Amino acid sequence: MELTPPLPRSGTTRSCTVSGPAAPQAHRVLLYYALEAAGRPLEADDVQAVFAVAELDDATVQAVITWITAAGTSPFAR
Repeated sequence: MELTPPLPRSGTTRSCTVSGPAAPQAHRVLLYYALEAAGRPLEADDVQAVFAVAELDDATVQAVITWITAAGTSPFAR
């Protein structure tokens, strides 16, 4: 059985270009990672939003991830 290693917990984000049916799943993983790295606990509505955003194109998803990352490091956050 092959195990997937955990994502690193650093302040950096990952950029990803995925096409085809695997794209939304890869986008969800990247979005969850960005939210976790920003210290944002997920609520039920957040999960629905992640699924909706994950269906968008790579450039849009990357922009959202960049916004999440910036908000998580902002001195004005929280």
